This record gives sequence, structure tokens and C-alpha cells, in this order.
Amino acid sequence: MYRAIFLDFGNTLVGFKPAFYEKLQIILKEHGYDVEIRKVFRAYVKAMAINNYAQPTDIKEFLYNLSIPPDEKLINSIMSSDIRDGEAFVYDEVIEFLETIRSANLKLILVSNSSPRTKKLLEELGLVKYFDNLVLSHEIGIVKPNPKIFAIAISKGGYPALHIGDIYEIDYIGARRSYLDAVLLDRYDFYPEIKEKVRDLREIIPTIMKNL
Repeated sequence: MYRAIFLDFGNTLVGFKPAFYEKLQIILKEHGYDVEIRKVFRAYVKAMAINNYAQPTDIKEFLYNLSIPPDEKLINSIMSSDIRDGEAFVYDEVIEFLETIRSANLKLILVSNSSPRTKKLLEELGLVKYFDNLVLSHEIGIVKPNPKIFAIAISKGGYPALHIGDIYEIDYIGARRSYLDAVLLDRYDFYPEIKEKVRDLREIIPTIMKNL
């Protein structure tokens, strides 16, 4: 019986135009590498998943995942570009989902590999009021998939709980290793080989209601 729902932030509640992976794709193309968007996303989040503490993503590892030589000019171009400054928007079904969960008397905990911008966006977009607690990596120095960040979320929200996020290596695997139920939210079909997933938060509501 769930006591809490844990939610990721980027690509789960809020999207960005352009997204970080779209910016990376443009930079790669400027340096002569035409890489499809799915591969860019998967290579970058794979590099992100190596981290257990709040530190920059290893750009060399990202390029290695794409079989691209770690050219200094390319690395500098990526490092000097703010790939996460896209305009934020709330996905269409998010408010309905959050209100449904609140009406079920479940705790809502945000569990995010965040930046200082995250909390500001939560306030500006009118989302912060839905959450009982925020577990933000830039404040605690620990990032998903480290089990410690999920342990903090459990201490605030309770157990058993369900975690929902968009990155398989970080959200799904990280949560499962922490003995949480997990759902992969794959809005853009970045994980075509994974069958057990959803593309809209509303698809998860029946499962949650069965576990009240």
C-alpha cells in the first residue's frame, strides 16, 4: 500500500524548449557529427548515471558513448554552452495527475538531480504547492541513482512508495535498487526496447489507485 509517490522533474513534470539533448545534437553537428536525437540522449544520460554525487557530467564519457573522439574544441564547445537554459513548460497532464494524487491522500515528494534553477521553476510554474517535500541534489550533494537520495525521500515520504521518472539508468534502476516500485515515463520513445513503460502520467493512475 503506497504511502508516497516520488517524482522526477525534467521530462517528467516539466519539459524544455530546446531540450538539453537537442542543444547537444546541434553542437555535435557543428563539429561534423550527425547523430540522431535518441542516441544523443541515451549517450548523455548513460554518462550522467556514473555519478553518485553532485558533479558535472563527464563530457569525454558522453563522447565515448557515441564513439566520437574527445576533441578538445568539441569538449570546450559543450562545456561553454548552457545546454539546460531552455524555456520551461509544464506537460499537459501534469496538473491533473498531481491533483489526483493529492486527493488520494498520498504524499508527493520531488526527487530531482537538480540545479538552483529547479526550485525557482517549481514556484514560477505553480507546481511547488503540490509537494510535501523536495529532495534536490544540488542542496544535498547526492544524485540519482545513488540509493542515499532515495533513502532521504523515503524518510520524508514514507514506504512503500513508487518513483516515476524519465531516465531508465537513473530513475528506474536507481529506484529499484532502493527497493522502490518504479515506472519509466518515456514521453519521446527514447527506450524502444523497453516494453514496460508509459508515455503519459495519467497511464499510471490506475496502478497507483490499486495500491492505496
